[in-house]
Amino acid sequence: MKNRDTFSSQIGIVAASAGSAIGLGNIWRFPYMAGKNGGSAFIIIYLVAIILMGYPLVYTEFAMGRRAKTNAVDTFGIIGGKKTWNSVGFLAVLTVFLISTFYMMITGWVIYYFYHSLTGGLYHISPSTDSVTYFKSVFTHMSSSMGIPLIFSMIAIYITALINSIGIKEGVEKYSKIMMPVLLVLFIILIGYSTTLPGFSQSMTFLFKPDFSVVTPAVIIGAIGQAFFSLSLGMGALITYGSYISKTENIRKIAKQVTFADTAIALFSGLLIFPAVFTYNLEPTAGPSLIFISLPQVFLKMPGGRWFSVLFFLLVIVAAITSLVSMLEILITYTIEKTNWTRKTSTWVIVFLTTIGGAINIAGEGPLSFVQIGGRTIFDWLDYLTNNITIPLVAVLTAILAGWVWKNVHLNKELEIGGTPSTMLDHQFNSILKWLIPPTIIILMIALILGIEA
Repeated sequence: MKNRDTFSSQIGIVAASAGSAIGLGNIWRFPYMAGKNGGSAFIIIYLVAIILMGYPLVYTEFAMGRRAKTNAVDTFGIIGGKKTWNSVGFLAVLTVFLISTFYMMITGWVIYYFYHSLTGGLYHISPSTDSVTYFKSVFTHMSSSMGIPLIFSMIAIYITALINSIGIKEGVEKYSKIMMPVLLVLFIILIGYSTTLPGFSQSMTFLFKPDFSVVTPAVIIGAIGQAFFSLSLGMGALITYGSYISKTENIRKIAKQVTFADTAIALFSGLLIFPAVFTYNLEPTAGPSLIFISLPQVFLKMPGGRWFSVLFFLLVIVAAITSLVSMLEILITYTIEKTNWTRKTSTWVIVFLTTIGGAINIAGEGPLSFVQIGGRTIFDWLDYLTNNITIPLVAVLTAILAGWVWKNVHLNKELEIGGTPSTMLDHQFNSILKWLIPPTIIILMIALILGIEA
């Protein structure tokens, strides 16, 4: 095997891994998931899932990747000692490919809104026109067509491909170290403005005063799925990045930093979006259209709202691209090691396949939107399948593999390389990985599939 590229520093690892985790899952998906699932009760379950399930799986995936030093598929076979475990890796890689196809589409939507915010075209509305009707029509016109979203989605995927094609150290790491500080600065500016809005106190109540009467198995599995989606778990991303981590790095420390950064950004997204929603009497349960239909209504009414809109959509683009980079990297690393193609060739082959998948999603939301199964479009089904089925399933199997097959003694040995001896708390997290995560997720998935609501 050729010498593998590596990250050059801990900052680079954290920036790239946090960039993988911090994306549309935090800024686009987290607010609407919290909104439609009762706000603070969902958030509390989400935070518990992050601490008890997310963090142990983050350091486990990093450790597995560094130990195996190969692609996400073969890592499972090496750690498990049998090639039959590779099937779990295949499921993870398939999951990330499916996600990348609709992630590309949504990133294209965001670039479209950024461009039209920058030029002012998004807010060319006559005083006599109802703003709700207007922004619904803007979104419908954009998403229901084929050409417009495809063009902007291809811009998203080709920007991503240029970064991936350069390599880990000079491409993925260097880009992440630049863009993650940019992301943080944009958040600080936008949240600072949001705290001045009249709806800020109401949003704090919505986000942090729980009503547990709304909690059902669907809400719980949704919160766990959101935690895994947000942290890029169950799709091979952290395993792939782990394979590029040197033996001198402290994996537990890196995992804590990535988990904290991802969770903070998710909460920041709520603090950014919901004050505006409540100030202008919009519906927090608006769903996926929240940032495309509801928020532009807010920007229209705000003093200087157009520039707030530009900054907001720029922030989302930066976050989306960093995540898309990690998704493509999983697929590219696998392709390189299975075909011996160059990185550039592998990158453009993956881009071609992802673009086809993206075009299918775009058609499913546009010209072929009448093609539905059970009332769901192609995108709806892919979102449901990956978030509620395949991501939790891969996470369960990863926990079983690490806790029961690889076993804690070998996991701890890998974690202590470049780190410190395992503490009692570390052993407790390993016990959670072994005893709590698998049965909890399996029970919730069965309840969800059977439609049990209480």
